[in-house]
Amino acid sequence: MAAPELAEYEPFPSFEEFTEVDFDDTTFSQFADILEQARAAATKEQMAAAVEKATKWAAIDTGAIEGLYEVDRGFTFTVAAEAAAWDNVHLQKGESVERAIQDALNGYEFVLDVATQSRPITETWIKELHTVICASQDTHAVITAAGKQDHPLPKGSYKAFPNNPLNLAANQIHGYAPVSDTPAEMHRLIQELNSEAFATAHPVVQAAYAHYAFVCVHPFADGNGRVSRALASVYLYRSPGVPLVIFADQKPAYLDALEAADRGAYRPFIHFIADRAVDVVRMVSADMRRQPRPSVSDRMQEMRRALLGRGGLPHEEVDALASLLFDEFVAALDRAMVSNPVEHPLSIRKGFASGSVARLEPYRNPPNSRILQLEAKSAPPASAKITLAFSCMIMKGQADGPDFVIVGGSPVAVVEEALIRDLQPTVSPALTYRLDVMAEDIVLGLVDRTVAAGAETLRKTGYSD
Repeated sequence: MAAPELAEYEPFPSFEEFTEVDFDDTTFSQFADILEQARAAATKEQMAAAVEKATKWAAIDTGAIEGLYEVDRGFTFTVAAEAAAWDNVHLQKGESVERAIQDALNGYEFVLDVATQSRPITETWIKELHTVICASQDTHAVITAAGKQDHPLPKGSYKAFPNNPLNLAANQIHGYAPVSDTPAEMHRLIQELNSEAFATAHPVVQAAYAHYAFVCVHPFADGNGRVSRALASVYLYRSPGVPLVIFADQKPAYLDALEAADRGAYRPFIHFIADRAVDVVRMVSADMRRQPRPSVSDRMQEMRRALLGRGGLPHEEVDALASLLFDEFVAALDRAMVSNPVEHPLSIRKGFASGSVARLEPYRNPPNSRILQLEAKSAPPASAKITLAFSCMIMKGQADGPDFVIVGGSPVAVVEEALIRDLQPTVSPALTYRLDVMAEDIVLGLVDRTVAAGAETLRKTGYSD
């Protein structure tokens, strides 16, 4: 293959030449208006968060465009949205990548400060921007006769050696401004950026021109692409209020538009910048309209807490303990009736039904709640019937008080209390004893009331005084 041909440097166009192309801002203006509506409805916090996220998109992908590292949109969106992901970029990409991204973010914040204060762009400021955005980069790759070598990167100083890149496909070396011409060309660029015509131009055209003219000169040994995108962001930060965001996967279209501009066709590059501005305006507008919500991880943690009942146990386990307590209560009543048998003319019958005997705050009924019914009768002519009903309830949430209660009787009241530790890991002997005492009291009390009711029946029917 023949030696590559060095193309001569083509000085960047004047702003007047660049703007001979008409720019139709209809679409841009429509979405800029939508952004204003979203901004009017959003809080200051929502506005700041949305623009900060977009700034992080720009900072993350600007280095990826230069091949410093690789990212995809999933990585970019996650890292920009989640503080924990931003703080742990080094775990996924390494510390050098984390530093490069942080440098870029510092560069965009440096740009935003100038944009909001409407300060003029100067050569000194551009050199400061280069220093900020390349802060942690100590070297840059240089192709020499001996091959690829790493050379120290002078930060904030114009290049001392040519930095013309080789286009392998065309076998041609692209010509940036020669070292000797760089100071004069940068002076001319600053004059254009501070001209009256530039000041009154559309922000998209301002951003496109500043970007394109700067990369034509390529004044620094390295970092020119990162600086050019940050420089373009000055004008979009001013209006409509967002940075220029070019994602890494848009690099082919980006380079095509730049190459078209090199051939004197500026319209594709202006429209490329306009399209990227519209994209980020739409995304920031969507973020501003988004209602503040807890993260999925926060919601899941909340759900996990909600699924825990008394004592930090799953609700199902607490419900099962309530059923166990009710079974122990029924067993205690069976023992009490065996120990205290009744004979004619009295009888006691036990039965079950679904539901609960009472609504007692702050307690709840377990699923498939059961009612134990005790019915005592006396035979004629001393006819009487007394019915008592009992059920088990569970304390809601983490309120103070016993975990379980047995409620019932007439009038309905709490007849026994129990704690989780009374039932887990096994039923405690103390609980069994208390249930036996309570059950015997219920049975004997039921007998007493039935006998008294039978005597009252005999009195009312004339069988006794």
